[in-house]
Amino acid sequence: IVFVTRRCSRKIVLVDGNSLMFRSYYATSYTGNLMRNKDGLYTNALFGFCNMLTKILDGPIDHLFIAFDAGKQTFRHQQYSEYKGNRKQLPDELRVQIPYIKEYIDLLGIKRFETLDYEADDLIASVAKMEYDQFDEIQIISGDKDLLQLVNDKVKVCLTRKGVGELEEFNSQNFKEKMGIYPAQITDYKGLVGDSSDNLPGIKGVGEKTAIKLLNQYNTLENIYEHLNELTPKMQALFAEHKATALKCKMLATLVLDVPLDYCPTDFIIPKPNYAKLIPFLKQMEFNNILKRIDYKEETRESNYTLVTSDGGSFSGDAYLVSEVFTNNYNSGKMLGIGLISNNQEYFITPEALQTNQAIKEYLEDENIKKTVFDAKQLYFVLDRLGIDLKGVESDLLLSNYLINPATSSDDFKRVIENYKDTTLPYYENIYGANTKMKVPELSVYAKYAVDKCYELAKIKDEIESKIKELEVEYLLKEELKLAKVLSQIEKNGLLVDVERLEEIGKNLLEKTENIAREIYEIAACQFNINSPKQLGEILFEKLGLPHGKKNKTGYSTSVEVLEKLAKDYTIVKHILDYRAYNKLVTTYVNGINELQVNGYIHPLYKQALTLTGRLSSIEPNIQNMPIRTEVGQVIREIFVSRFENGQIATADYSQIELRVLAHMSGDNVMIDAFNHGADFHALTASNLFEIDLNDVTSQMRRTAKAINFGIIYGMSAWGLSEQLEVSPIEANLYINKYFYTYSQSKACLDLFINQAKELGYSKTLFNRRRYIPELSNSNGNLRAFGERTAMNSPIQGTAADIIKIAMNRVSERLKQENLKSLIIAQVHDELVFDCASDEVEMVLKIAKEEMEKAVTLSVPLVVSINSGKNWFEAK
Repeated sequence: IVFVTRRCSRKIVLVDGNSLMFRSYYATSYTGNLMRNKDGLYTNALFGFCNMLTKILDGPIDHLFIAFDAGKQTFRHQQYSEYKGNRKQLPDELRVQIPYIKEYIDLLGIKRFETLDYEADDLIASVAKMEYDQFDEIQIISGDKDLLQLVNDKVKVCLTRKGVGELEEFNSQNFKEKMGIYPAQITDYKGLVGDSSDNLPGIKGVGEKTAIKLLNQYNTLENIYEHLNELTPKMQALFAEHKATALKCKMLATLVLDVPLDYCPTDFIIPKPNYAKLIPFLKQMEFNNILKRIDYKEETRESNYTLVTSDGGSFSGDAYLVSEVFTNNYNSGKMLGIGLISNNQEYFITPEALQTNQAIKEYLEDENIKKTVFDAKQLYFVLDRLGIDLKGVESDLLLSNYLINPATSSDDFKRVIENYKDTTLPYYENIYGANTKMKVPELSVYAKYAVDKCYELAKIKDEIESKIKELEVEYLLKEELKLAKVLSQIEKNGLLVDVERLEEIGKNLLEKTENIAREIYEIAACQFNINSPKQLGEILFEKLGLPHGKKNKTGYSTSVEVLEKLAKDYTIVKHILDYRAYNKLVTTYVNGINELQVNGYIHPLYKQALTLTGRLSSIEPNIQNMPIRTEVGQVIREIFVSRFENGQIATADYSQIELRVLAHMSGDNVMIDAFNHGADFHALTASNLFEIDLNDVTSQMRRTAKAINFGIIYGMSAWGLSEQLEVSPIEANLYINKYFYTYSQSKACLDLFINQAKELGYSKTLFNRRRYIPELSNSNGNLRAFGERTAMNSPIQGTAADIIKIAMNRVSERLKQENLKSLIIAQVHDELVFDCASDEVEMVLKIAKEEMEKAVTLSVPLVVSINSGKNWFEAK
């Protein structure tokens, strides 16, 4: 297609709406895990489309046009009934999103067109021609190669790659190199090879290379037919047989340049969006990341707060309280002050005032004054550093929201509050920036932000309390609030690191890593980047010819699962797994801990409102992920030592707590009897599975039974169990069936968990902690299976998480009552870690065992293993 070029000075972007919409949907739908908002509306295509359009609008453009297909009765369908006849039916999950995609465009004020007679490509081609003289550059964005026929000195076509996040540009300079032909030959090419996406057959037997060769020689399809006698006899026969089809395919692939469109040139100007409707729309869809990028200042309330910087002032009445800290790590970040509302009086109190104003200290430490807060743990931590022991906290929006629905939890106040009401509050990032662009704004900015959050707390308090009562989680909230203070102290205590030993371990591990690398290079007969999956895949599966799975766009898979299967037969693969293990220890633990330690201490922060199960997690570093299963990994625990002279590290660990929870919740008489009689449950299970006397159970049989016991809890399939035990799926299935025959009531209980979750949409622990499981109603079979496994495990794992939290509170209280110097320094899954003064070790272990075992009353005893040593490794 040739257009006449004239002088102009603007750019217009023409977007294939259908293509972008489909790309956005299928970029994520293949996983089966489709985004939904809280109303259950599918939003993955809408989200991808909005993101892509936002990126386009961020560019240097002021004119935009979006075209859509309107139906399946265009002139092409009328001329060729099989046109696009191979297209799958539009998924319902995408169909319901289309009106919202178009609504979003309308809210942006962008012009969109569609017509029953023509496709979106024709509309784009027609606008490109009709507006050609008005613009210096015309950029087309689509996933459809038909539009490549429009490329010339002014028109560029950008094809979407890898979903919608990457564009490949075709222009007059690179077109021939990329395609092997010229833009004007695209339709001839389609006539030759066809187009499977449009169900155009072309000439059967003519492939890509042949088509390009012929077009380079004869230029057009018609000219090839003019010189048919110059082709081989076989090709002559093919071309003669399919001439009508080839010419029809070329015609159908040719874009229409004169579609009658009712518009005026100003329609393409990008106007100011309708923010009054756009903002609520984005909030309804829960597109918070897009909201953050919108440069729009909402009308906010007036804050008439008093800035408290020194002594003076009188404080009384119940309080709404938040802390303001620069960066998300309040241990290393700068404390900026607190927002406070009491008796309808608004205050922002600086750190200096908190340290010197006795009236504030007494007010915050008065346990009779009720405080409603956001993130009690952070408040406890930062105020403790200023010498204030905060008391009287009775409500925490962060923890309450977490108990109401853990899937909606966030550290950002705005995201949490918008689960219940609209707010004009900005996001944390809007105040402080993100990543390398973070900075402390003017005091007036963050002071108002803090006070406005207190105002929102006051507005939402009654609704939150009502919801907590409705869900019957008042007891859990009380325990979580107690735990917030316990965790703040654990974070403050930190863990002492033997830095010299850490460096020594690092050197040894690095030396082992380098030695293994040399062995890998020797077997491979070359050096390469072992950490590069692409290079590793090429060495293993191309150069060395090892068995492999299907190669994908990024290369061969070198995942742990793939390599572990090969490690039994190939030495180089075993070395690679060893290399990865040592390298991870060096980079993640040795280097990571060394970077985080200050004066020999690390202070992990615990995420109390993050996991869907109720378990705690930690960051900087992730103390829960400290390696314990491998002998080499356990060495890392040697670096954690006592801060007390001749002190010891002690541990108290629940034994088989999840199995005991299952026994209680299922009422399984066989399990209950075993635990009540102190039997070795794994050995007993082995005895039943292998039908042998308990005394004849070998250590290997016990290990197998242990894997089955815990695999059952996590809903492990026969295939998954076979992989872990290295047996056939049939044998693994026999184990599972035998297990459930022995513990039949536990099987009925797990089935009940699934059925209840399907009916209610969520699972519950013994203490009513909920986990919503939308995967149970997903159309994807794999996701439904995941949902069923989750429904089986969540009540058990969640109850175990509740128990360890209750136990931590009891242990902490006892340590205070006994006035001990010893400290809780970590919580890892079902284990508490203590730093004990030399004369308190036995007392701490006694307290831990007593309080943890009495934390709750079940139909089976809770059993705690205790130990101590000069470091964490010895204590374990």
